[in-house]
Amino acid sequence: MRIKIKYIALGLFLIDAFFIIINTKYRDQTLSVISGLNEAKFFFFLGTLSFIAYLILLKQKKAFKLVAIITVTSLSISMYNNLRLAKINYDRIQCIKGISEYFQYFEYDSCSKIEKKFKEDVINGKIKYFQDEYNFDLEFEERLRNKYNVELVGISCTRYSAMDCYNNLVKDHIKKITKR
Repeated sequence: MRIKIKYIALGLFLIDAFFIIINTKYRDQTLSVISGLNEAKFFFFLGTLSFIAYLILLKQKKAFKLVAIITVTSLSISMYNNLRLAKINYDRIQCIKGISEYFQYFEYDSCSKIEKKFKEDVINGKIKYFQDEYNFDLEFEERLRNKYNVELVGISCTRYSAMDCYNNLVKDHIKKITKR
């Protein structure tokens, strides 16, 4: 049993170390007040110290169950925080990729400026639809993506009123296409 705990703790340690490096590299600089990464680092540090203590005690054949429990629990809590942060970071990065070229149009929340961008997108064949987490129609969005080749930009993005203007233009465009 001691060997199994050692390998479980080692696996958790390595995965946690990988995720802490990734989450530190891709953390959101403007929202760094979120304490999830600090909690993950604290529990990783606690798990690492208890893992070292466990290995020392294991060599002396005095391994305590309490030290093993602290090790696995601390590393598991760190893993939970790291996985949650990885999901948040991934969503944020995908959102930024999807709307980065539109920031200049969203800045003033102007529908007239976004119309120009929409016309460019229609010509280039790169129409996007900005999903809204409070007002979504999964059937419509699926049709947009599959039938009309419209790129859906994630629900987790920050909302601008110009996005609604753009989405309305997309809906009008689709209605025109289907009437033909």
